[in-house]
Amino acid sequence: MLQIDFTQRAEREFGKLTEKLRSRISIQLKNLAKQGLSHKHVKKIQGQEIGYRLRMGRWRVLFALFLEEQRIEVVDVFLKKGKSDYQKRKRLLS
Repeated sequence: MLQIDFTQRAEREFGKLTEKLRSRISIQLKNLAKQGLSHKHVKKIQGQEIGYRLRMGRWRVLFALFLEEQRIEVVDVFLKKGKSDYQKRKRLLS
């Protein structure tokens, strides 16, 4: 099972969400920790070595996967509005 950590930014954005949405995201993150990359809503971010996203409707959880450390680091939680959303956030994965 993978450990889940949040960056300061992700923690702040996560805290702004409704209780219902936070609960839904938490459940999906627990499933991700158990299943790893075989989770059906996970996709690799193009051009990123460690960057992935978890999709839940229009909401996205952007995270970095560190297999050697058995750790997932959530870097952002956001509502997808367009393709440029990922371009703006790629720097968070560095």
